[in-house]
Amino acid sequence: MIIRVLPELENRDQWLAFLRREQPYCLIEQPECLVDFQTSFLQLTLFNQDNRDPERYTLGARSSMQPAWDLIRGCNWSLRAIIKGLQQLDFNTNVRDNALLGLHGDVSVRKRFANERNLLSPTASGLLHPLDALPEQWSGDALCRLLANEQWRDWQSESEGENLSPRALLLALQQSCEQWQVARRGERLILRHAGTPMVSFIPDSSPPAPRLTDRGII
Repeated sequence: MIIRVLPELENRDQWLAFLRREQPYCLIEQPECLVDFQTSFLQLTLFNQDNRDPERYTLGARSSMQPAWDLIRGCNWSLRAIIKGLQQLDFNTNVRDNALLGLHGDVSVRKRFANERNLLSPTASGLLHPLDALPEQWSGDALCRLLANEQWRDWQSESEGENLSPRALLLALQQSCEQWQVARRGERLILRHAGTPMVSFIPDSSPPAPRLTDRGII
């Protein structure tokens, strides 16, 4: 499955666009988490920076998605506000007695650790080193290194109705590389998913710009 990457979920329009997706299941860049709203429960998986297993919160009701939706709206459509409230809950007591998130009725909240090996945060690519030269034969590792360090140009979608970003492609390759194929068309690489062309681009082995410079820090 190709997991989409969204910058944030911090207003009503962003949440509505998320929910209208065929699969409301996306990685969020800020704060780093996986949001899953495919059932009546809202599931949030929070990635830790210290290599601990991600924390997973599941909240809602079996009868309807309305309680979870009311919670989102009650937190002013801010994913950050929801996460802040969840992290302050005392799970050693009845969380419904805690008014921090306005929990009431048949809403339940559960917390556990997610230890799935293929669950990667949006910045999991940070340890991939750039390519020094373009390989004769492209492997999954070489493609991931190229994408992680933005060593490409002229990115183009090859599938109507699909707009796969470089970050989303990187995560897809890291999670299910065996479902992807790569082919050359002149100087371009074409990436296919289960035989369907998805994106194409021109690989470029030029060293990536320093990340601190990109952020305007130096």
